[in-house]
Amino acid sequence: MEVHAFGIDLGTTNSSVAEAIWMAGQKPVCRVLEIDQPLWPAGTMTSPLVPSVVAVLDSGVPMVGEGAKRLRTRPQEANLFPERDLFYETKNDIGLRKTYHRAAESFNHASKIAGHILRFLKDAAPQKEQAPAHFCVTVPASFQLNQRRDTLLACGYAGIDLQDDDLLDEPTAALIDYIMSESADRVVEAGKTNQCVVFDFGGGTCDVSVMEITADKKTKQVLMSQIAVSRYHRLGGGDLDAAIVHEHLIPELLKENDLGPLDLTWAEKKRGLEPQLLGTAEALKESLCREIDRLKKFGKYGAADKENVVARQPGITLYLGKRSFHMARPTLTASQWETLLKPFLDRDLLYASQTEYRLIQSILSPLQDALDRAGRKPEEIDFCLMVGGSSLIPLVREAVEVYFKKSSVGFFHDPIAIQLSVARGAAWNCLYKAITGHNLIRPILHDALALVITGESLYPLIPAQTVLPYPADDVWARVELVVPHQKDLFTDRLLFKVVSAKDRQIIIHEIWNIPEHVTAGTEIVMEYRITAGKQFQCRAFLKDDPAVVFEHDVENPLVNVVNPGSTRLLIEEKEEELKRKGGGSADDRDDFLQLARWYAELNQKERALDWLRAALNKLGRPDAEALNLQAIYYGDLGDHEREEKLYREADRATTSWDGPMFNLALSYYRRAMYREATDAIDAAIRKGGQKGQSLTLKAMYLEKSDPEKDSKPLYVKAINAFGSPSSLSDWELGWYMTAARGAGDKKAVEKADNEKRERGGKTYIDLEAPLPGIKGELIARG
Repeated sequence: MEVHAFGIDLGTTNSSVAEAIWMAGQKPVCRVLEIDQPLWPAGTMTSPLVPSVVAVLDSGVPMVGEGAKRLRTRPQEANLFPERDLFYETKNDIGLRKTYHRAAESFNHASKIAGHILRFLKDAAPQKEQAPAHFCVTVPASFQLNQRRDTLLACGYAGIDLQDDDLLDEPTAALIDYIMSESADRVVEAGKTNQCVVFDFGGGTCDVSVMEITADKKTKQVLMSQIAVSRYHRLGGGDLDAAIVHEHLIPELLKENDLGPLDLTWAEKKRGLEPQLLGTAEALKESLCREIDRLKKFGKYGAADKENVVARQPGITLYLGKRSFHMARPTLTASQWETLLKPFLDRDLLYASQTEYRLIQSILSPLQDALDRAGRKPEEIDFCLMVGGSSLIPLVREAVEVYFKKSSVGFFHDPIAIQLSVARGAAWNCLYKAITGHNLIRPILHDALALVITGESLYPLIPAQTVLPYPADDVWARVELVVPHQKDLFTDRLLFKVVSAKDRQIIIHEIWNIPEHVTAGTEIVMEYRITAGKQFQCRAFLKDDPAVVFEHDVENPLVNVVNPGSTRLLIEEKEEELKRKGGGSADDRDDFLQLARWYAELNQKERALDWLRAALNKLGRPDAEALNLQAIYYGDLGDHEREEKLYREADRATTSWDGPMFNLALSYYRRAMYREATDAIDAAIRKGGQKGQSLTLKAMYLEKSDPEKDSKPLYVKAINAFGSPSSLSDWELGWYMTAARGAGDKKAVEKADNEKRERGGKTYIDLEAPLPGIKGELIARG
């Protein structure tokens, strides 16, 4: 008997495939495959790491791996364009409705790109007719149902037939490989439950999984319960490369080529220069980290002059259309690297911030977030496993060791092994499952699930420590319920509330609007199960009318998952909507402006300006609101010449709106240009009338430019112009408060404070439907 099993790590930045083999009478072995990857225009390179990049050349045949990655840095040479015939980091789009509208049909969605990568990896796997091959593909632990479905779809495109339980969570795969190849004792101890964290800091993502690991003494089975997952899918080693590009290399490039900070547009820097410089940034990072690691091993880094610890790369010429720019000798010093890394290792500032070009967030944020959601403290964790290519960075590793205390942190000592552990773990699991029919580490529920019934009592549904799936034979568990007695004779809705038994964490809180009126005592059947893919499914129906059905599914019950970036998702959806319209037209003017506002909210002002330029181009005429927003964002960027020009252009584009001149006056005020401010606010008043905010701003100028003059009468005039605080917008209420304080009017200040409190303290009453009762209980009647 011979069994061949393949594990595929479908990564954001790199992918790999490992093979595990077992032959009767022999010890099983696992190896990572070295894969030949085509280069352009000719040649091959062999490596176990396959960059998750796809390029579609003139022949229409996709190039996958290293050759496509190199073309990413010089796409113009092969006439390639991102999301048309060059695709990278598309794993971040898995599960989204986003399509690549410029691409051919077989490349127009992330699942199809993943399918091409998977086929390339599958074709590299040696398969024998007499020994059928088994496959396992890994996914982030936080992948939701739509993302898992897209991954299964990608497997289908690649000719890999998988079921949902053939997808293995990446942290579990990494842990399996560590147990098999490094040290099982630190993770698994018979009869004891260990608190473990897997910190997977890859090129494009940062995944943290908090889990409990138990080894059953009797069955020798390893059981795992996932407690919390925190996935920051926009935070990865690529953000460090982008930091090098935008904070270091591009400023040096501009300096070498006598260009100012705003002489190139956002699109030219982000879409033009960044792809060409990322390879250089990555090479500088890796070279410098190797040198830092070497110095640390010899105990010399602490005393070294960080300015003299330098990584260098050959000169590079970059192209933007027909223009060319040259960098003579790109370098990166340890001092510069530590400065760039500082916000990524901050223990206090854990919130995310977004620059024009990249995400900035501490890698300790997902760690803290996952532990908070799991209700654990760092000192309560028995073991933390660090995986992912970016975990190789010495300063990152040190930060995590300090966070957890050095004795509890484990990692792969081989730099290549750390990047291949997920594929190897998937292969080991696939082999074990092919032989036994079960996963090597079996998922369990760490807490019981219960249904909340009449009187807020708990009725047990699934016991704690249950091995998944439940029920084991892919059927539905069942409980019989009744409609409880209510004040009214008839009831047309019922609340289904499923919680964790220990802390009453809500799993389901849904109202069933029954399409027909029912009375107390009406019997209801509720069926439920948890799939091997960790999806809790339940459905309910009237016993006498099974066609009347309530259905609800919950992914990863009892697992706290966070995927930050709601504004980013709104942007992606709106951009996708415009793509489907061929880029949008003048009719989509409001969408262009909304995208600009969202990007500005993320502090990506140059990107916002690009959308406003596009809006004006589509309109083919001046638009006061678009021009006004452009002026605001240029002012935020410090380009006051363009700011003033655009405010005045916006003012000319409207006959009645005083906003542009008011904003220009405010800009002058902030820069202490009081004479210019007075002229601008007078122009705003001439156009819009004596509004409260304009009079308030004029009083503020008067206070600054001529302190001897009494500004209070003007503030009082402003208060009267505003009218009642309840009729004001939040923005106007802020100006009203300024006027009230300037006038020394305590009553007006009190009115504004009361209005703010009322607006901030609105409460909404949730009128819940009745909870069901359990069949057999006495139904009281009034």
